[in-house]
Amino acid sequence: MLDRKTAPEAHAIDSIEIKTLDSFPLKNQLPVHCMSAGSQELLKLEVILDAGSAHHTNPLIPSFTNAMLQEGTSTRSAMQIASDVDDYGAFLELDHDKDFASVSLYTLNKHLKKTLPVIKDILLNPSFPEKEWSIFRANRLQKYKVNQGKVSFIAGKRFQEIIFAGTAYGAPFEEADYLSITTNELKAYWEKYYTNDSLKFLLCGHIDDEVKETVANNFGDLKVKHPSFYKDLPAAKTIKPIERIQFIEKEDAIQSAIRIGRRLFTKNHNDYFGMKVLTTILGGYFGSRLMSNIREDKGYTYGIGAGIASYKKEGYFYISTEVGADVCSAALTEIYKEIELLQQELVTEQELQLVKNYLLGNLLKSFDGPFERMDRFKSTRLYGLDLGFYTRYTAAIKAITAEELRNLANVWLQKDDLVELVVGSRK
Repeated sequence: MLDRKTAPEAHAIDSIEIKTLDSFPLKNQLPVHCMSAGSQELLKLEVILDAGSAHHTNPLIPSFTNAMLQEGTSTRSAMQIASDVDDYGAFLELDHDKDFASVSLYTLNKHLKKTLPVIKDILLNPSFPEKEWSIFRANRLQKYKVNQGKVSFIAGKRFQEIIFAGTAYGAPFEEADYLSITTNELKAYWEKYYTNDSLKFLLCGHIDDEVKETVANNFGDLKVKHPSFYKDLPAAKTIKPIERIQFIEKEDAIQSAIRIGRRLFTKNHNDYFGMKVLTTILGGYFGSRLMSNIREDKGYTYGIGAGIASYKKEGYFYISTEVGADVCSAALTEIYKEIELLQQELVTEQELQLVKNYLLGNLLKSFDGPFERMDRFKSTRLYGLDLGFYTRYTAAIKAITAEELRNLANVWLQKDDLVELVVGSRK
């Protein structure tokens, strides 16, 4: 019988086994990266394109182009696309971010030959039908109008615009940008970005020779173009002058949204690993200092978080929370107090070891399963890194000292360098 009174023995994580990927080129030289693992005959094929929202002055056009792919092709209606996928227990997933767009197919091995032509069709032959576009845009615009009443949405959108002012990552959008978009613009964006040499195929799950052959037969004859995309993005090493403290009043707001942060660096920077540890201590897990102070002790919020995020060419540090409007000023005071403590005092060995174990445990968990392993590959390969990134990350976590963390806090978290945005009421 299982003894539930005795906790399982804890073990330190010495290293993380990282399985390498197999890759093969299609006839057109586009790469297919394979992660073969798992006993279930289930597959995921993800097509990645350099077609994120930073590639257009209206960031809505890349997003809407990707989403509209499944609304109809030259041979299938939206209903037929859904039926051709659903009938085999498969499903499509379309996604995008600042840098990339993706189209993913989840399917059983035995149905790959039936379902793969659907993803090929929506990638190569989208028709952007006017009727579906009209409905889609109306729905997205209505959602935007509803979100404009939420302090968290306003703060998140405006914070990105401030942090990345003057760059492709900070391109603003308003209601008029929804109304001005035409299907011709969507088609033009698709024509430029969806049939080019930036395509990457990520295949994971139960992979055998038949699976590889099916993928090769469907995409090997795809004709590609060869534009250079990232040269079109402004490097923007300097930021336009902005006011450090900004406030957007929202009448009758019960809560106020707080965003604090600054522009940082990409995953390639020498201080990236150290800042991951530092921001985890500050606000990166449930027992963090910000959670312990502002949620558990003061009761100002249900949740508060801090961290660093990276795009292909930029990165940023952030603190994010929503607090009661009547305690907004008090919450800000406590946030800055926690930052100052990191700059003035050394983290205790007990707290540092706890956070190291937490980060190493999360990293180990993130390699559990073929889909998760492929995500780890994707989060490095797309940013010009290799899987050795995680070996270096593991070593950096284990080696970092309290003195190094205090130095990082003094270099990167100076109050005068941090943008402070409040949306709502600041009492």
